[in-house]
Amino acid sequence: MIDLLIRDIDVVDPALGVRRGSVLIDAGQIVEVAPEARGVRAREVIDGRGLHLFPGVIDPHTHLGFAGDLRGDLHTETRSAALGGVTTVLSFHRHYASADPEPYDIDELAQLIEDTAAVDVGLHLGMLTQAQVDHLPSYIDQGVSSFKFYLAYRGADAKTVGMVNEIDDAVLYEAFGHLGRRPHTVAGIHAENTELVARHLAAARERGDDLAAWSAARPVVSEMEGVSRVSFFAELTGAALYIVHVGSPEVLDYAHRQRQRVRVSIETCPHYLTHTVDHPIGTRAKINPPIRDTAAREGVWHRLRDGVVDTIGTDHCAVHSSTKEGSVWGASAGFAGMATLLPVLISEGHHRRGLSLPTIARLTSANAARLFNLPQKGSLRAGADADLVLVDLHREWTVDALHLESASDFSIYDGTTLTGLPVCTIARGEVVARDGEVTAAVGRGRFLHR
Repeated sequence: MIDLLIRDIDVVDPALGVRRGSVLIDAGQIVEVAPEARGVRAREVIDGRGLHLFPGVIDPHTHLGFAGDLRGDLHTETRSAALGGVTTVLSFHRHYASADPEPYDIDELAQLIEDTAAVDVGLHLGMLTQAQVDHLPSYIDQGVSSFKFYLAYRGADAKTVGMVNEIDDAVLYEAFGHLGRRPHTVAGIHAENTELVARHLAAARERGDDLAAWSAARPVVSEMEGVSRVSFFAELTGAALYIVHVGSPEVLDYAHRQRQRVRVSIETCPHYLTHTVDHPIGTRAKINPPIRDTAAREGVWHRLRDGVVDTIGTDHCAVHSSTKEGSVWGASAGFAGMATLLPVLISEGHHRRGLSLPTIARLTSANAARLFNLPQKGSLRAGADADLVLVDLHREWTVDALHLESASDFSIYDGTTLTGLPVCTIARGEVVARDGEVTAAVGRGRFLHR
């Protein structure tokens, strides 16, 4: 007898396409995806008729603890993740001030995750000081294989986010040298040239006080220069690059061209696919890099369909609406998004623009598993972790942040009607959310040693 049988469901396999079948699960892993399940005995049976089954979503870009409460975010935001079909969360963890430059304590962070999280969590470490870069090899040995480098947030630009970044180009090059010598490691890059931003920021303040002015303050050229610089360093060192949160077609094209000489993976985010500078939501959609215009949004969709983009990450930050009030120049950047990631891709991508379901499975799961050294995730093969999400492709629903379990009190999709709803999320063989209710126990998530 097996633990769980999902019977007669349309299976969306990122490698094999869509087919009708039944999924056999035991001891937290997939036993088989069978054409039928006659004679199979299971402790629990889920009727999958009328539903589609995807690999559990991997969100490769979140900021748990962004507002200073890591324990609180590990509790609330991983519950929100489960509601949206996200079974693996990768979080950028960083110290924010030069007064706190000591090395990261991986054991302490791993224990906190396993005491608190509802789903599995892995870490990317923000490299902000020389001391942290000095310890980079030991972080790899302790199970962290991806690191974040900010070309932005130096000098005056740092004041816009309250962060101190002491990594200059010499330290960046040194860190790339470490990564180039270690397989399966990745340099995540926030590719905005901080000097270009500082110059444009001053000029844009004279232009206005809206999302268009914020976009002008952080221009596309700043991202392109950043991609160019890190690609050069990667070519010399052999480091693999992961360019995060790209929302401009020009930057996507430029990063894609670097693949001729270096290993480059590219991420975009749902907000670049749905929002533009003239959206009435205003400062609540402030983000870095900024949301751009309608032509940019459609250009990103075009490149998503053409395979230029590897992954979709949310850049999830559980900020409160009170931090978004007033001028665009003073409002905080960032917003929550894990619970709406998959529904947005299904509604806006599949139903509205014809994006295939296997493509969505690759963008939201399989590719991230491959890039971030998660061999048990993102797959429907026998022996993989039974991380799955059952979706009603045709269920219409209206987003209301009050029902998304996040500590954030708003969503940039509040009031938006989407078509496609996760109705059951399974993480390592256990139902963690069903019909809009989180069922996961506190602390059932694991630290992902990569």
